[in-house]
Amino acid sequence: MLRFCLKNSLTPTSPILKSCFGKEVTSQWSVTDVTKYTNLTRHFASKTSENSKLERVYYGILTPQIKAVKVFSLSSSVLGLFAQPIILREASNIGSTSLIVAMCTVVGFFTFVTPLMLHFITKKYVTEIHYDPDTSIYKATTISFFLMPKQLSFKTDDVEVPDVPGMFTTMKAKGVPLFIEARHFNNPLHYAKIMGYDKPMDFKLGTEIDETENKVK
Repeated sequence: MLRFCLKNSLTPTSPILKSCFGKEVTSQWSVTDVTKYTNLTRHFASKTSENSKLERVYYGILTPQIKAVKVFSLSSSVLGLFAQPIILREASNIGSTSLIVAMCTVVGFFTFVTPLMLHFITKKYVTEIHYDPDTSIYKATTISFFLMPKQLSFKTDDVEVPDVPGMFTTMKAKGVPLFIEARHFNNPLHYAKIMGYDKPMDFKLGTEIDETENKVK
């Protein structure tokens, strides 16, 4: 009985609330546009599902060392740029031209030459390779000059294995030289597919040479 009386007395059209606020209390419902939240959820869900499809089949064991060396090199270059005016000013106060040239050479070498040389050596090193089983596409990740990940998507048909590999070059994907190691693959079959070892061997290596010799005779 008490619950029924309280319910009737606190209704929006009850005289108690009318007397307190001077007007009827009406419940207003605000409709929120949830389409943008739905689109946002779908956007992130598609990225998550796309990343979940990829399987990491390769990891370069020297990746942490290369990143640490590049961080140290870039940090020393930034410090060299800030310290160069101070060094030149102190060298000019001494008044020795040979000392100024020597200091500029040393500072310039560690500031500009070392990061470029280090990047030239490590830009071919593949840190990770991911594989998409639905599309049979490999994604090789390398490190850029400013330590940003750089991805290259390729298929096995895009890979070219040079007869004479260059310096720090194992194969070329879409013309880009890359360096990988077979022992760092989770599954050796992926290395065999990338390098083309699963293709049939051509044992007719001396056919063309024999034909040209017969024509000469």
